[in-house]
Amino acid sequence: MRTCSVLIAAVLAIALGIAGVTHASEVEGAIATAISDAEAGRCDEAFRGIGEIEGLEDRARLLAGECRIRAGLYPEALSDLERIPTETDLGEGQQGDADLYRAVALYHLERFTEAGAALDAAAGKTRQEAEFALYRGLLDLRNGDPERAAPSLERAARLSPAKTEPVASYYAGLAWLDASERTKARDAFLRVIEVDGEDGPWGKQALRMLESTELFPYYVRMSAGLEYDDNVLLQGGETQSVQPGSGLQITQDGEKDGRGVWEIETGMQLFSVDEWSGGVTGSYYGTAHFDLSDFNTNYPTVGAYVTRRLGPNTLVQARYQFGFAWLKDESFLRVHASEAGISHTWDRAGRTVLLAEVIANDLRFNPDDIEDEGGGGGCTSTTSGCGPIGLREDTERNQDGVFFGAVLHHDVLLPVPAAIDDVVEEVTLDGGYRFRYYDAEGDEWEHFSHFFSAGIGVELPLDFRISTRATYEYRDFANPSTFPDNEVVGVSYVPLASADREEHEVNFEAEIEKDLTEVLSVSARWSYLDNESNRRVYDYSRHIVGGYVNFRFD
Repeated sequence: MRTCSVLIAAVLAIALGIAGVTHASEVEGAIATAISDAEAGRCDEAFRGIGEIEGLEDRARLLAGECRIRAGLYPEALSDLERIPTETDLGEGQQGDADLYRAVALYHLERFTEAGAALDAAAGKTRQEAEFALYRGLLDLRNGDPERAAPSLERAARLSPAKTEPVASYYAGLAWLDASERTKARDAFLRVIEVDGEDGPWGKQALRMLESTELFPYYVRMSAGLEYDDNVLLQGGETQSVQPGSGLQITQDGEKDGRGVWEIETGMQLFSVDEWSGGVTGSYYGTAHFDLSDFNTNYPTVGAYVTRRLGPNTLVQARYQFGFAWLKDESFLRVHASEAGISHTWDRAGRTVLLAEVIANDLRFNPDDIEDEGGGGGCTSTTSGCGPIGLREDTERNQDGVFFGAVLHHDVLLPVPAAIDDVVEEVTLDGGYRFRYYDAEGDEWEHFSHFFSAGIGVELPLDFRISTRATYEYRDFANPSTFPDNEVVGVSYVPLASADREEHEVNFEAEIEKDLTEVLSVSARWSYLDNESNRRVYDYSRHIVGGYVNFRFD
C-alpha cells in the first residue's frame, strides 16, 4: 500500500512538472510574439498578446508604451506607462525603462518639468543608456545649459547611432555653438551629413548650420597674468661653500622673482574636402620679470596640420611646428616638432590617442670648457673649480639633439550620479604614458625617459571649474655626469662619480577657473615641481603661484 502511494505521488509530480514546462513555454512564446508585434508597430496586438497573462500586465503596458513612443503616439504611450503602479513586479531595469519612456512622452508633450523628474527617476536604472543620454542632453539644452547638454548628446550619438542619430549629433552641434565651441559644432554637423546625407531632412539643416559657421573655422585663446616663482634659475637646493677661516657652510641657492606672463594660441582651418582637412596654427609665450630681466622669455611658434576622418569616431592627423625662443635680446633655442597619430572615440569608454613624435632641439649657445686639474702647469681657478684632465665640458654638455617618442593618452567623461548632479555638473578623467629617447650631441644629455600623467577636471555650478594634474617622469641617462655629486665652491677640484646620472621628476598642478562671460574667465593656479637627481646641480624644487585673465573664441 505504501509503495502504491509513493508511485502515485511521483506520477502526479511528473504530470505537474510537464504542465509547468508547457505553461512556461507558452508564456515565452507569447512574449516573443508580443515583442515582434511591437517592433512591427502593432502596438495593440503587442499589448493584447501578454496583457491577459497573470503577472505580465505591467510588462505589457511597458511594451505597448515603448511601441507607441516609436510610433510618435505620445498621449497614448503616456496613458499606458502611467498605469504601471509604483509597486510593480517589473525588475529594476524594466522599471527604469518605464520611467525613461514616460520622460520621453512628457518631453514631446512639452511637459518639461515632469519630464525632468521622470528622467531623474530613470537615472542609474534604465537599460537604454543612449536614449537616456539623448533626452538628458535635450532637456539641458532647453534649460539653457549647453555646456552640460553637449557631452550628453555626444555620448548618445556614440552609444547607439542606430537609435539616436542623426538627432543627437544635430543637437550636439547646436549645443556646442551655444557654448562658443565652433570647431566641435562643425564636427557634429559633419557627422549629421555623413549619416543623413546632404539631401536628408537633418542633413539639409546641418548643411545650413555649417554654411552659417563657415566664417569661423578658427580659434583664438589668450591668457595674461602675474606669477611668483621661487626658483627662476632651476638651481639645486644646496651649495657647499668654503669661507676663509670658517670651515664648511651651507647656503641656499635659487632666485625668487615675480613676473608678468602672457600667452596666445590660434589656429585656422584652410580647407575641408571630403574626409580631408588641414590648417595652420600659431602661438606666442612671453614673460617679463620684475628683477631678473636677463631671463625675460619670448617664444613664438608656427605650424601646420592635416587630418583625415576614417569614420565618425576616428581621426588620423599629422602636425609640424617650428618654434624659436630668446632670452632678453639673445637667441636661445630653435625647435622643430613633428607628430603623427590616430584618435578614436569609443562608445562608452572615452577617447584614446596614440602618437609618434620627433622633436629636434637646437640651443643657440655653447657651454664653456673648464680648465683641467693639474694640466698645463696646474689649475689656477679658485672660484669655479677645475675639471678632470682631458674632459671637454663644452662638448660633453652640448644639449642639442633629437627626441624620438611615442605617446598613449586616454580621456573619459564620467556620468554624474543623480544624487550629486546639483553640486557636480561634469567630471572628466585623463591619463597617459609617454616614452622618449633623446639622442643628444653631448653625452651629458643622452637618455631614455618614461613619463606618466593623470588629471581630473570637475565642472561646478555658477560656471566654476576645478582641475588637478599629477605627473611623474623617470630619466635614465646613458652616461655619468660631468658635474660632481656635490659641488664645493672654493675647492680647486672635486672628483666625478662613476655612476650614471639618474633623475625622478614629480609635478603637481591645481587650478580653479570662473567664467565671467562665454569668452572671458579668470583663474588661479599653483604648481609644484620636484626634480630628484644624483647630481646636485640638477636636484631642485620649484613652486609657482599665479593669477590670470583668459579669453577664448572658437
